[in-house]
Amino acid sequence: QEKERKRTQLDAAVKRLEKTPELIRTKQAQQIKANLLEAGGTMKIAMNYFSGERDSPAWNKAREFSQRISDLGVSGGQMKRWETAAQDYSDSIKILNEWKNMVRY
Repeated sequence: QEKERKRTQLDAAVKRLEKTPELIRTKQAQQIKANLLEAGGTMKIAMNYFSGERDSPAWNKAREFSQRISDLGVSGGQMKRWETAAQDYSDSIKILNEWKNMVRY
């Protein structure tokens, strides 16, 4: 039951994250920050749950994803460097997909 709850939370957070390219395109810095704050925290907790042991390859990949989301919050939400934000988003999705493969999500 806990596993299903975490999966539901993670899926909802991913849906929020998927709104980011449009927010970057329309240069909505405040909305990017709010969206990432909401999605990022939920994702970090859920990803750690599914990653297994601390310092496992999947756990480290989840940390890498979390760092990239933080970078995106800075580039798009604070600095308004839209091209960098777009690249940070692209990188974060790549890392997320790698993590999903690692944990068979």
